[in-house]
Amino acid sequence: EHMLKGPVTLFDMTHPEDAADAMAVSASDLGGWRISDDEVIGGFSRGKARFIRKSSDYTQFMKGGDPKYEPDDGENVTSKEDVDSDFVPFLRWNGTTDINIGENSRAVRSGYCALRSPIFAFDGADLGKKYNALEVTCRSDGRIYTVNLKISSYFPDDLYQGMITVPATHSNKETVCQKTGGDFVTLVMPFQDFILTKAGRMVEVQRRLDGGVRLEYLGFTLMDGEDGDFEFDIARIRAINYYHGEILGETDDEAPY
Repeated sequence: EHMLKGPVTLFDMTHPEDAADAMAVSASDLGGWRISDDEVIGGFSRGKARFIRKSSDYTQFMKGGDPKYEPDDGENVTSKEDVDSDFVPFLRWNGTTDINIGENSRAVRSGYCALRSPIFAFDGADLGKKYNALEVTCRSDGRIYTVNLKISSYFPDDLYQGMITVPATHSNKETVCQKTGGDFVTLVMPFQDFILTKAGRMVEVQRRLDGGVRLEYLGFTLMDGEDGDFEFDIARIRAINYYHGEILGETDDEAPY
């Protein structure tokens, strides 16, 4: 018997360690969040990501500037200015997808961008059958995003995937707060709705994702068959227990049920 628990945070951009990983986002595999796109197969999609830690960063970013971080910024994620303005630090992933295939490419389809979290330490995050859903606090542009969960398995190519198909968080950009980027939405994705895939295809014999797993890393992919710009903001990701429309133990993460 496994005792249910309150939410466990996987990533929170207000935490210094997670902020440092967000600041280190790059196309390399040297730690931090990692971006990739179909350039590796001769495609034309391009993605990028940037950590926005406070209101002044956001203002500078929206004017086309690039926020600069000091060496100790990972220890000082927020300032009094940001707390007073209710600013929520976030990782912005944006870019452009292009479904055209390069003349010299052997690919049969193209048009994707991806974002992957850092690998969890100590052989992964052990969920221990104590959680039944993933919670993602984000801002979406309304395109269809795939959430990828890489679990520890005897089958190294196994990847569980769920879909984000919500409307745009802010449909009218002109009304969005110029200091914060606007409100976030909280999405609940039950583990039982994730589909087991391998090499991008659904596995014929499904194995249910019941939360009794060790999570190696998670990520997001945009490959909806559409050309155009995209923008997706991530503020927090948690494993939760969701029953009857409520999150158990929201006020006490040690509370058993």
